[in-house]
Amino acid sequence: MAKRILIVDDVAYNLAFESKVITAFMSENHIGIDVDIASSVAEALGMIEENEPYDAMIIDMNLPDGSGVEIAKAALKKSEQTRIAALTIYPSKYEDQKAFFDLYLRKPIMSSDYKVSFARLLKLDR
Repeated sequence: MAKRILIVDDVAYNLAFESKVITAFMSENHIGIDVDIASSVAEALGMIEENEPYDAMIIDMNLPDGSGVEIAKAALKKSEQTRIAALTIYPSKYEDQKAFFDLYLRKPIMSSDYKVSFARLLKLDR
């Protein structure tokens, strides 16, 4: 069964980069994947509501229509099994929100570091 991933970022380049890195990682590890993307809190909340729970999410914390924390809360309300990473330039700014995130990724991030972090997020040994 394919892993279901949601990437949330308001910058098209970041969405393309993350999708490409995740798809390459999953292909290298022979794991099926379905990647959905959202560019706002509202779009992400709609996708969470309309779809089965995601296996993992990578959420930009600073979105034009709100915070990634809103998305994480909604995802965890639907399924506590969803693994969630926060993607931010300022991880320390969100220290008080640790309960909602399994991992913090600091921007900018290299593709090799992203793959290692993504493996940790999915609890895969590399």
